[in-house]
Amino acid sequence: WHHHELPGLGHAHLMHLATAAAGYTRQDIGPDHPIVSTTLPGEERCQIVVPPAVPSGTVSLTIRKPSTVTMTLEDFQKRDLFSDIRVTSGDLSNDEQELVRLRDGGHWREFLALAVRSRRNIIISGATGSGKTTLSKGLIAQIPASERLITIEDTAELVVPQPNHVRLLYAKDGQGLAKIGPRELLESCLRMRPDRILLQELRDGAAFFYLRNVNSGHPGSITTVHADSARLAFEQLTLLVKESAEGRDLARDDIRNLLRQTVDIVIQMKREHGRFRITEIDYDPIRERLASA
Repeated sequence: WHHHELPGLGHAHLMHLATAAAGYTRQDIGPDHPIVSTTLPGEERCQIVVPPAVPSGTVSLTIRKPSTVTMTLEDFQKRDLFSDIRVTSGDLSNDEQELVRLRDGGHWREFLALAVRSRRNIIISGATGSGKTTLSKGLIAQIPASERLITIEDTAELVVPQPNHVRLLYAKDGQGLAKIGPRELLESCLRMRPDRILLQELRDGAAFFYLRNVNSGHPGSITTVHADSARLAFEQLTLLVKESAEGRDLARDDIRNLLRQTVDIVIQMKREHGRFRITEIDYDPIRERLASA
């Protein structure tokens, strides 16, 4: 990613661009229809998000230019496309082996830092007020500054220091003018070239689409759920997936297996005697291998 300052490209100008781009495919965009997928005259694909689905005074335009390059296997060889291939097996990767070593040694700060850098999918579990969001902010700070992040929140409370980020917002319980929720924003994310998608909280059937997204080439997610233990976090997630129309007919055991393969780490938080603390960290890459067998 490369950053370019364009002082003359203000909010009004961007809204005109958004309206024109949406109009090119005869679509409306505005407060009641804030998300549009369109194409431009050069066949570029454009994903547009305007308030209230992004913070007031901002516009998100993601333009993806289709590749016109055709390459042979010899070209791929010259570009070292095959140099990092790891043959699929039941063996743990180097990062997984190091995470196990740190876990077994109780080196939790180093464990969490490596978990974020190595793009493990992390869920923070706990009750309201147990410090889930506070820990989320600390983990997000470990993400490399070069990555493009998209957050999905009902209130803009996550601190995202990475410069290339987009905040997507929705009104809790569908109370806003725009009838959009986490599901619609998760689907929009896939057209916005994220390195990671950070969903503030899993609380309903959107859990199904969260699992689909992190399993579609966007690992490294950090999100939260309300549960009283790491084991119960998996049960809670199973119930949430069943709340969606797409997940309600899935067998509970199939959902649990998918969760075990997709969610790498569960961190349990509790608030006791006026302070919050981590009481449990669930990380078992061997179990993940068995779940996928």
